[in-house]
Amino acid sequence: MASSLKNKSISIEKLTFEIPGKISLKLEDGRLIIVPLKYFPDLKKLPVEKRKKYTIVDDRTILFAFSNSVYHLEDFMGLENKWSER
Repeated sequence: MASSLKNKSISIEKLTFEIPGKISLKLEDGRLIIVPLKYFPDLKKLPVEKRKKYTIVDDRTILFAFSNSVYHLEDFMGLENKWSER
């Protein structure tokens, strides 16, 4: 998977917070990454409406209007499997 992360053709289409306690990233190639918000405590403490205020920069970077953190696609890759193991 590491080689695919270096492939700049992977890009984020949109984010959703439809599943309680989770962030979902829809990639332009059709994949869906669902990760628990516990891995992103600064986002978890925001109300859902404030989480929805984000901007996708360069197809792989996410900036949230109400958070000082900057997230990259790589921050989410692999985490979707970690939470299912527990």
